[in-house]
Amino acid sequence: MSGRHNRNGWSLILNLARAPRRNRRLYRWLLVGLSLGLLAAVAGLVLLNLNGLTRFHGLRQSNQVLKEKKASLASETRQLSREVENLRRLYREPVDEINSLLDRRAFSWVIFFNRMEAGLPPGSYLLALNPPTSVASREFKLRVALGSREELGLLIKNLQLQNFSEIRVLNENYQNNKFQVEMVLKDVSLE
Repeated sequence: MSGRHNRNGWSLILNLARAPRRNRRLYRWLLVGLSLGLLAAVAGLVLLNLNGLTRFHGLRQSNQVLKEKKASLASETRQLSREVENLRRLYREPVDEINSLLDRRAFSWVIFFNRMEAGLPPGSYLLALNPPTSVASREFKLRVALGSREELGLLIKNLQLQNFSEIRVLNENYQNNKFQVEMVLKDVSLE
């Protein structure tokens, strides 16, 4: 199969069977290098995929925990809304009566509080005041903090001088270094 071919003055000898490729080593190293490179790329992709799957699993678990917390908070919100609505229904009538009393301006609150302040002994203060729930009743319930039990007599005397009557002491206790008195009284000037 060998022969000489002359063409344009060139002499070519073609004999592939007798003269094999001389740079086989280069092709083998290229093949081994490409195989190792491909193997390294596949290993890197597998590791990257495993890492991504691990993170995905962790995110799924945290997402599940957040969904459970969201459901818990939603049920707690519904429960609190029901409780608020129940309390609103329970206290709506007394609050509406008090608000209507305030809106009608049945008496001057400024004068009332000025008289109340004048009746309090020095160093004492008003903790709570519950106005009457109806127009017919002029009975106020209040809680006062006094410096000592001895000031209670002075408080009752001063309140009587300010036109408050039917003063009744309901409860006495000692809290936060103050003597606290809960009492009921009527405002004579409003009748």
